Amino acid sequence: MGVTQMKIVVTVVGFVLIFVSGFWLSKNEQPFNVVVLTIHKLLTVALIVYLVVVVLKIGKIAPLSRVELIACIVTSLLFLGAVASGGILSAVKTMPDFVRMLHKLLPALTFLSTAITFYLFVRRK
Repeated sequence: MGVTQMKIVVTVVGFVLIFVSGFWLSKNEQPFNVVVLTIHKLLTVALIVYLVVVVLKIGKIAPLSRVELIACIVTSLLFLGAVASGGILSAVKTMPDFVRMLHKLLPALTFLSTAITFYLFVRRK
């Protein structure tokens, strides 16, 4: 398996683990299991750090195009929104339903945006 394929596999596995732990958390009432919540948060931070390192290395090889830069910014904003909405969910006992809906939607959009960004990097010449 090549380096690019390995980066994609690591990213997909990271998202799967985050989604599985998030799904488990969503099926339980607050207060959330501290161990699972901590694992969920640490996996998210680890994936974000990993992706930042990957993007920085790619940017050192050749500067990012405008489209790639925009994709990275959109993905970063989606990650930020997912983390913020998750933080609100874990900290506040009662909140508007739109926060729960937002936290269900943003991770899926983040995954999609990350996949598109990786596609842009893979098709680079």
